[in-house]
Amino acid sequence: MKKTLFLTFLVLSLAPVMAYATKKDAAKIAVASDSKDASASISNKAGKCQYYLIFDGTGELIEVVDNPYKDAKRGAGSQTADFLAQKGVTIIIAENFGAKMIDAMRNNSTDYFQLSGVVHDAVKKILSPGNQILIKLDRNLSPESYESYRKLINIEPNGKKREYVLFTVKKGTDKVAGLFISPASEKGRSTLRLDENMWLYIPNVGKPIRITSLQSVVGGVFNNSDILRLDYAAEYFVEKMEELSDKKKLSNKEKLTKKEELSDKYVLHLKAKTKTVAYDKLKMWVDKDKILPTKIECLTEASMLIKTIYFKQNKDFGDKIVRPSVIETDSPLHKGYKSVMIFAKMKKRTFKNEVFTLTFMPNLESLRQ
Repeated sequence: MKKTLFLTFLVLSLAPVMAYATKKDAAKIAVASDSKDASASISNKAGKCQYYLIFDGTGELIEVVDNPYKDAKRGAGSQTADFLAQKGVTIIIAENFGAKMIDAMRNNSTDYFQLSGVVHDAVKKILSPGNQILIKLDRNLSPESYESYRKLINIEPNGKKREYVLFTVKKGTDKVAGLFISPASEKGRSTLRLDENMWLYIPNVGKPIRITSLQSVVGGVFNNSDILRLDYAAEYFVEKMEELSDKKKLSNKEKLTKKEELSDKYVLHLKAKTKTVAYDKLKMWVDKDKILPTKIECLTEASMLIKTIYFKQNKDFGDKIVRPSVIETDSPLHKGYKSVMIFAKMKKRTFKNEVFTLTFMPNLESLRQ
């Protein structure tokens, strides 16, 4: 009996480690370089570098390939991306990527990271546990494809409130669409995000218009990037991870109130994969047990605080979706203002790609069941 219990405990203890190892083993990483040496620098020309050094999920160099498109006059980036995808590469690292190569990598479901420095150091960084935690956190926050209903509330310093209700659908890591249900003045408006591109459709106005990630379709502290949120791992990678224990902090700081929970946390320091992402850096506090965010500081490249986002009130939405139901944000740039996002419903649901097109934006209402 004791032996059986011990073996059961051992298997359960090893399960997360085995899952992490499996995820890493599935990775195949190609790094752009102008040398065949893993101690050389990463190339700043992803499409026209001399070589790609290919590593397995353990970080071992397994192959060096000549870039067959390094001298191409046109389409080097997209052709290189397709070439590497055919070789089974799942992650590409370079100092810079062109827009067409980024589109090709996304079409191939190839992840990518803009990094500088030494080749083998970059591979170690990508295979770090912090990035695996970030991927798990994304799936804990939401299924890969889902529908949800949210209320957005903007609160002014004088207490005045403005409320919006949105129906939102998401597919994969890079497709999000939203429909305004209320107030009446906004009803029928819709938004669409494909990768880093965003549009707003206004009934009776005509074609959808382009919007940016730093603008806000509802005003307030949440911007369009916050409202049409993609997976964090799609836009950021973990540069550094710390482990923080609230229990240890108690010896040096005031005791927590009864309402506050004692929990150990990871602190993930995230850097944007490209310069077109809304925030250059994120500092994310993650509950170790639940692998869910509790707080995020959004920062500039110079580490200036833009806003702080708080994740509160974990709720069971059914179908194994347990996540914060309330997200609040404030900003030193908008003193006295506050915005709140409340999730009422969330469920897994699959969608056709045509749902996430400009022509479908006037028809999002048809998806409501």
